[in-house]
Amino acid sequence: MAERTTVVQIDRSYIEHFTHGQVAAWNARDKATFMGLYRKVASDGLDVEYVGQSKQRDGWFVIEEMWDKHNGQIQLEVVTTIINGNVAAVHHHNCIAGTDQIIESIETYTFAPGRLAIRYFLKPPSVTLNLRQFRGFSGEL
Repeated sequence: MAERTTVVQIDRSYIEHFTHGQVAAWNARDKATFMGLYRKVASDGLDVEYVGQSKQRDGWFVIEEMWDKHNGQIQLEVVTTIINGNVAAVHHHNCIAGTDQIIESIETYTFAPGRLAIRYFLKPPSVTLNLRQFRGFSGEL
């Protein structure tokens, strides 16, 4: 008989606070609040994966770089958020400033005590833009 492992259930309101809070802080250009949310939920570890990219980097490096490179040019619109157990799946429109273009993203956030694992699935905009500036499209992680 297979041994069952016990999964610590994370409170839904904790996950909602993070998912809504990170978008609000991003759009308000409030780096201290944004990073504070990540430090709170990922005090023991942060993993970030751009699905389909062979090379990955340290999660904290990725989040810091994402903020520094893109916060001034991307506004987030939440299409939907679904929370099941310890996992949140979100669909965002990453609206590129000064254009009518968006990068669609499906993002999963898996929560465990002190840990957060994120997976980004990115769909490029319909017109040609220089996507090499975006880590999830560059191939250079």
